[in-house]
Amino acid sequence: MTEASISLLSQHLIAHLERLIMLREYHGNIDDPYVKSALSFTIDDTQEAIARVSSRLRQLGEISPTKISEEATEKLLWQSRSRRSLGDKVRFVVRGLLHQQEWYTSRIKELVDDPDSQATLVALAEQARVRLERWQNLMDEMKVSPEDQV
Repeated sequence: MTEASISLLSQHLIAHLERLIMLREYHGNIDDPYVKSALSFTIDDTQEAIARVSSRLRQLGEISPTKISEEATEKLLWQSRSRRSLGDKVRFVVRGLLHQQEWYTSRIKELVDDPDSQATLVALAEQARVRLERWQNLMDEMKVSPEDQV
């Protein structure tokens, strides 16, 4: 139970730490006030997810800091920087949130033997679902098509 939970939670933590770097970069480079506001909330959610998962890892006895992959971070930053228009950047964020939802859906059931970790991820999945809905509403308001290239 503990090893599987630690591994899964560590994966989550690494992905969110890497994603936070990209979100902060977008926040600093995008001028649109609505998108900037949506990014601020997404950054807050990401930081909360990092804090909650870090806390759970400490409860499980995992005290060593998780190292993020420079290669994965650079790949994500390259992908995010290659988006030129505001619509492409918004779609990129939404696709990331969709990917998060898929990850939560597939991984939460792996923690059936660790109800505390499972509950943490269920709460974070719901938070991510709400954030995704808000981004999708923003896309609708901006008339950004979800089908265009990302």
